[in-house]
Amino acid sequence: MRRIFSVLTGILLLLAGSFVMAPSASAAATGAYGCGGSQIDSYQVKTTGGSVYGNVYLYYDASTGKNCAVNVATAAGGYGTPTFKFVMIVKCVAGTTAGSTCVQDTYVQDPSTTGITYSQYAGPVSISAAGRCISVTGINSLTSGPSSSQASFNSKATHCG
Repeated sequence: MRRIFSVLTGILLLLAGSFVMAPSASAAATGAYGCGGSQIDSYQVKTTGGSVYGNVYLYYDASTGKNCAVNVATAAGGYGTPTFKFVMIVKCVAGTTAGSTCVQDTYVQDPSTTGITYSQYAGPVSISAAGRCISVTGINSLTSGPSSSQASFNSKATHCG
């Protein structure tokens, strides 16, 4: 009986180890904050004084051909506190070159209306832009108290192709 118990215990330990070591397929296929694919860039959302209120993370999913972005607040930018956080991706018109001003073809944004606040981040937003450049915008605003201020980032045309 002891021998059967020790064999079963060994088998259970081996099985438990394989479950702990192997990541789930869905976790491996999903990027952070609800974006699929891999992170390809990040941008600081800063006040005019240089304080970093957030970071816009940009992802690309080769399997879907979509760019995806989120704007994650820092502690200085109200992480954990319901404040205005905004993210947008614009698909530029055909013929736009990297580093130039992006003239909007289509766009996606979060939140889609005013008056919505988030505690941690805005997004995810995603758009297909095959053969085009994109532009990314992030805004974080502290709207309460005497230190009410805003931080923003708006890229030129980037990640063309």
